[in-house]
Amino acid sequence: MITLLEELVDRAAGSYVERQDLNKLEHLMFAWAERKEVYLTVQAKEKEIIDRAVALVSASPGFPKKAANDAMMTRCRRDMTLALRYYALGMLLQDKEMLKERFIYWQKNILQAMDLDKYQGVNYVLQALYVELTEEQADLLKPYFKLGNDMISGDQNPADNN
Repeated sequence: MITLLEELVDRAAGSYVERQDLNKLEHLMFAWAERKEVYLTVQAKEKEIIDRAVALVSASPGFPKKAANDAMMTRCRRDMTLALRYYALGMLLQDKEMLKERFIYWQKNILQAMDLDKYQGVNYVLQALYVELTEEQADLLKPYFKLGNDMISGDQNPADNN
């Protein structure tokens, strides 16, 4: 939404907004109530979602059970919480560009610096969403989580996700 509004203002530049731009904006406004409700539900259920995601990570076959310690699990929980909040904001604002610029590029750089190129935490949070939310609510969030996963794992070019 922020990106669309910025583009709309730039394109108008002293003229009236084009009808097609007004239609895009109207579509965003029409979907606002549903997205706001999902965002508020995620906020209210954040602890349950993250607890479930951490449990999924801990139970995964590749999880280093012996190497796991409190500091590692605290960091994992913190990273998943931050991701959940940003992806939910991206969904609320229907703004993948904002999500990429403000979070995903940063997250990808951090994970690469830590040699965690194939980080799967986002997938565990998405799995938890499908348990803690309705399928329709989780479906609204899924494209934003897919974008993050694809960019972090290098499966797609970021331009393919617009």
